[in-house]
Amino acid sequence: MKTSVFLEKLQEELEEEQALTVDTNLKELESYDSISLLSIIAFVDENFEKTVDTKDFKDVETVSDLMKVIGNENFED
Repeated sequence: MKTSVFLEKLQEELEEEQALTVDTNLKELESYDSISLLSIIAFVDENFEKTVDTKDFKDVETVSDLMKVIGNENFED
C-alpha cells in the first residue's frame, strides 16, 4: 500500500480532521483512545491481513511506529 493512501485511510479511521504524517504522535491526538486502538487493529487486519494485538502497541507512539508493527515491507512511497 502506498504510504500516502495508508495515511489517508488511517486519518479516516481515527476520524481525525488534521492530516496525518509518518511523524504524527498518535498519543497526542484527541481521537486516539482505547476504542480507536480497536479500530486500528481491525483496520490492519482488513487491509494487511495481519493480526496485531493490543500488546503490540505498547511501544507505538508515532504513525511510523505503527507502520513498523504492520511491517515496513507492506508500504511503498
